[in-house]
Amino acid sequence: MHNYNLYTLKTLPEFISLYQQLNEDEYNQLEQEILHHSYLTPICTWNGIVINGIDAYDIFRKHSIPFRIKRLHFTCKEEVMSWICTEQLKRKDITSSNKKYLIGKKYDAEKILITRQLSAINKTHISGSNMASKKVSEECNISPATVYKYTTYSHALDVINEKVPDLFKRIRSNQLWISHANIVEISILPKEQLLNLNDYLLSEQISHLSYPEMKRELQWNNFAPLIPQKESPVPAIRNLPKYDPDAEVASLTLTIPSWDSSIERVLNVTDFKTVSSLAKTKLKQQLMQLSSTVNKTLKILEEK
Repeated sequence: MHNYNLYTLKTLPEFISLYQQLNEDEYNQLEQEILHHSYLTPICTWNGIVINGIDAYDIFRKHSIPFRIKRLHFTCKEEVMSWICTEQLKRKDITSSNKKYLIGKKYDAEKILITRQLSAINKTHISGSNMASKKVSEECNISPATVYKYTTYSHALDVINEKVPDLFKRIRSNQLWISHANIVEISILPKEQLLNLNDYLLSEQISHLSYPEMKRELQWNNFAPLIPQKESPVPAIRNLPKYDPDAEVASLTLTIPSWDSSIERVLNVTDFKTVSSLAKTKLKQQLMQLSSTVNKTLKILEEK
């Protein structure tokens, strides 16, 4: 088997998280193809790291079967992540949740790449957010506003993954459907409450939860541990949600992209020559106030 070897490669969690994972049947089918030598696709690598064919690599190593690799060349991690997202988005079986997640992650990578390029040319920091959203929107055939919306979704999922990886995996694998609004809402919850929510969804075998159902069934406004207590009841004060110092900041972080999206949409669709002086004056006043608040916040963050 010319050029076939049992390579030892590396994997990165942030790359692996971009793949749409195979279900059990799909994994078994791929394993049979490899065992019968009918799988001939090489494993793509970058600097010795697997960037495509992660499941195949796992099976090759599992059965000590030699395989081929294809070395790809990128200048940085963000280029790799954008490439992985593009390749995964080509899948015919891509789920809606993974599509939104990957578009958001591709935007993040492209924003860093374009900002880096612009800053190198102008010798000062220039945000590449607008150019990145335009590039991704054209590649994915969606509006820039939708790109920002999906980026908020992917950021919320990443927060969930940091707190409860199992919940993240079940959402990404389509085992659990939660609305876009709910994803953003629950990402703000403290880890303990999110764990309780995940346990509740598992125990009740809930696989589809809309926003109204979340509000009604889980008593959203007075969120407390949801699993029935088998032991003697504890004082009510212990069921109060624990203070999370990051909650407000996390909420603001997830909200800001929607502001960018709204402003970008106005810039794209509005002919300001036809807008009344009164409307433009009011908008200018609000933008100046927003700018003042942003500068004040940045100053506080720099001091802290």
